[in-house]
Amino acid sequence: MVRISTVLNILTYCIALIGYAPLSPFLETVPRFIFPAALVAGFFADRKGKWLAGLLPTIVSILFFTFYAAQLHRDNLVGPAVNLLTVLLSVRLVSEKKVRNYQQIFALALFSLAASSLFTLDSLFLVYLISLLFLVAVTLVILTFHGADNTMVLPAAAVKKILSAACLMPTAALPLMCVFFIILPRTQYPLWNFLNASGSRVAGFSEKVEPGSAPSIGEVKKPVFRVNCGKLAKEQLYWRGIVFNSIVADAWVKGDLPAGESGYLAGAGTVRQTVYPEPERSGRLFALNVPSRITGVRADLTGDFVLKSRSIRAGRVKYDVESLPGGVIRTHDKIDREFYLRLPNPLSSRMAPVAKELARKGKTDNAKVELLKEFYLTSRLNYATSGLPVSADPLDEFLFVKKRGNCEFFASSFALLLRSAGVPSRLVGGYFGGEYNELGGYYLVTEEMAHVWVEAHISGDGWVMIDPSALSVNFQRIAEQRHTGLAFRLGMYLDSFNYYWNKVVISYDLEKQFRLINKVNFQLKQLPVSFKPGMFLLWAGIPFIMAVMIIAFARFKSVSREERIMRKFLRKIKEKYPFEILPSTGLHELAGQSGDPHIKNFVEVYGRAVYHDRKLTGIEYRALKDLLRKI
Repeated sequence: MVRISTVLNILTYCIALIGYAPLSPFLETVPRFIFPAALVAGFFADRKGKWLAGLLPTIVSILFFTFYAAQLHRDNLVGPAVNLLTVLLSVRLVSEKKVRNYQQIFALALFSLAASSLFTLDSLFLVYLISLLFLVAVTLVILTFHGADNTMVLPAAAVKKILSAACLMPTAALPLMCVFFIILPRTQYPLWNFLNASGSRVAGFSEKVEPGSAPSIGEVKKPVFRVNCGKLAKEQLYWRGIVFNSIVADAWVKGDLPAGESGYLAGAGTVRQTVYPEPERSGRLFALNVPSRITGVRADLTGDFVLKSRSIRAGRVKYDVESLPGGVIRTHDKIDREFYLRLPNPLSSRMAPVAKELARKGKTDNAKVELLKEFYLTSRLNYATSGLPVSADPLDEFLFVKKRGNCEFFASSFALLLRSAGVPSRLVGGYFGGEYNELGGYYLVTEEMAHVWVEAHISGDGWVMIDPSALSVNFQRIAEQRHTGLAFRLGMYLDSFNYYWNKVVISYDLEKQFRLINKVNFQLKQLPVSFKPGMFLLWAGIPFIMAVMIIAFARFKSVSREERIMRKFLRKIKEKYPFEILPSTGLHELAGQSGDPHIKNFVEVYGRAVYHDRKLTGIEYRALKDLLRKI
């Protein structure tokens, strides 16, 4: 025997858990741990019948509401709201459960799941949503039994039948949900990111390089873009996004290119890629260094070979790029050397002698670059993202004291020393590396792969790429570090699901729906208007013929086969025998009047079934058809 209340509580806890799970990574510490504690406490409270009673649940809810309401302001709307939702759901789980209380839990769980879409919209959201709606539909059926008698106890077989019947409703609704998914508008972009566009930037790629601004840099494994292409060598995985050519108050920024500067790429080995960036409100596009051509979006290739979208993009897009990995950017005319040698502040007392030594020993630009590389190698510098210099002169501290820093320290100090030695230099920002997904055939690039390197203008050659970070004593080990293990493989399988989800499902949005409608409308307008009677009758007749066929088929299916074969039998009798068949004439009487043994056999077979209120069997039906052919 099974208590209906036990089944109801188990389903209710599953619903609450589905509402909480996708939201948990975005919750504060207290709500994140209150919910699992409330889940366990609610389970034991239901078994013992001892819940939070009286005004206590209301008082707790009011206290938390007041606490989170005080945190609400224009730039922080969603955070307090989702934390409060989780607390209210937790309080309801440990409180006494009547019919309306169960309904409140269902509503809070659904709101919690909806709130998670304000932060992220990946393929798992659809799984959570379908699971939640399915369970709510089933649980509402169980709730009707519980509402009628909350002490109801039924045999296990009866409960199984009830659950099976309850599962039919949401299952039957799945095709309709799929239709609505196709025709209803939806967003490609997490709503809160859209509303909070003016908030703080995501860790990783930045619009400026400012070494010494923070003692450490946290790793964020948030996907930035995926690139469909063949496998590449590790040293080719530089993804170009921005060029920093000016220094303002110790920070490298992107300034306007000197007037008339243009160039062309020299090199071999074109690599074609299809890039699927994550939605973000920016015109920045990334491609394998160095891009030469882009199609698929309205974008420009700037004079410093950076891809720039012509509009702010907030939805999902894809674009195709051709690149020359390791290509050299050559200029048509001489560059503005003064612009690329500009130093806003003099170098420190320890960096200045290094630059003078480069200028003295290096007779050419190439020689100066090689001498500087040797200096970095002999300095035994370490690549690190924590314990970074934050003093008044962080680059000096990086080179001569701590000897540890991230790509910003390596690239900034290298470029400044080159400029001081007379070699025009600039920084390039983007990403380095990528995890290749064998299942999907693409590279996944995440935020912690953000990187900065140097381009130096070598006389007689052009802008040549240099990655000073590669001169650190531990960079090779970091660059070749490969993720392994079951967790990584499962993560890549899940990401491939996200990849195809974004590629096939989410990309079909409201804009594409309107585009499809407009395309059909345009094609209809292009149809020739000349009137041809024959073609008109043909096209007009096709729907008419189809309608007649449908009606005829429906009428045919609405008549039982017993009636159909009897009608054929009577037609045969009328064709063969001249006597009149009255409505009162029976079948046996007809058989006697005709004297035909086949008619007599037909009547006997037919009468054994129909006159005993049962349908003809397959054998009987085939026998009657055979007798009709013999009459």
